[in-house]
Amino acid sequence: MKVKLLVIFLLALCLGCKVIPSPAPKEQGKTEISFVWEYPTGDYVRSVPMVSDGVVYIGSDDNAVHAVDGQSGEYLWRYETSDNVTSSPAIFGDQLIFGSWDGRIYAVEISSGGSIWQVKTEGWVTASPLVSDNIIYIGSHDGYLYSLTAQDGSLLWRFATGGRIEAPASLAGDLIYFSSTDGNVYALDKQRGELAWSYETGGEIRSTPIANGEKIYIGSTDGNLYALDAMSGELIWAFMAEHAIEGSPVIAGGTVFVGSNDGWIYALSSQDGRLLWKFLTGSMIRSSPAAWANLIFVGTGGGDIFALEQGTGELVWSYRADGGIVAGPVISEGKLYIGSLDRKLRAFELSRK
Repeated sequence: MKVKLLVIFLLALCLGCKVIPSPAPKEQGKTEISFVWEYPTGDYVRSVPMVSDGVVYIGSDDNAVHAVDGQSGEYLWRYETSDNVTSSPAIFGDQLIFGSWDGRIYAVEISSGGSIWQVKTEGWVTASPLVSDNIIYIGSHDGYLYSLTAQDGSLLWRFATGGRIEAPASLAGDLIYFSSTDGNVYALDKQRGELAWSYETGGEIRSTPIANGEKIYIGSTDGNLYALDAMSGELIWAFMAEHAIEGSPVIAGGTVFVGSNDGWIYALSSQDGRLLWKFLTGSMIRSSPAAWANLIFVGTGGGDIFALEQGTGELVWSYRADGGIVAGPVISEGKLYIGSLDRKLRAFELSRK
């Protein structure tokens, strides 16, 4: 046996000898991403799509929320407000809830878009609603976070900040987390709206605090991504990018993924903020990434959508829209949905073979 192995080895080294390799094993887990459809709106799409029961709901600068069939991309209905809709809708029962730049919070029927109720604030409503236990939490550019009953929009409480609230709140346990352009992250008791803690950064905050385990992750226009203790608000670690961070991070497999206006998407250790890898996209990243399988998807201000391998940052797939992407993608039921400033909502099929 040893002689036979030695002969094979010598043949392989011999000049002029041709060694025929064994057939390569069939690749496992290959990702396939394919374009499915596009739906035109009347203006920019700066809203994150919301998907439920096979229907995609999306806001547009044509002042409307559109309901689109998730399989075919066909128009179902639209509800028109008096100004831009960049708020991503949320669902409560048979209601679709969202905000508009006309300062109102709307509830409409998910089946038809018929009006149910409206609540007026004193500023644009660009934030998306958070609905939990029959209560809506939503911020306004008037600086207040509102707590409303989902049934009819009745006010339960409101909490004042020193700046605009542009992004959705998040919930973990009994605390509501949200941010303001006054530079603070706030944690409130969800029942009474009383302040539990706040943490001040060095710039405006335009994104959602992401709760994961015992930490809260939030980016600031001061260029830092902060990891804070969820219960006390104390700083655990901070990572400084080369420019402002306006989008929310996403956490997958112990890694925090976040984009920056410097054009890089960063992969950081959730434990200590250590840089694992970074990928240069070539234009600003103001939207939040989305994770699926072993990939991270990110849209850029230049109109590119990138799919990167989570562990290495290796480019797996890309697509260029005809306008910038300022709202993050959503992945639901095997499809990726993303809107663009080219006035279109697009759908891509995701599969692994």
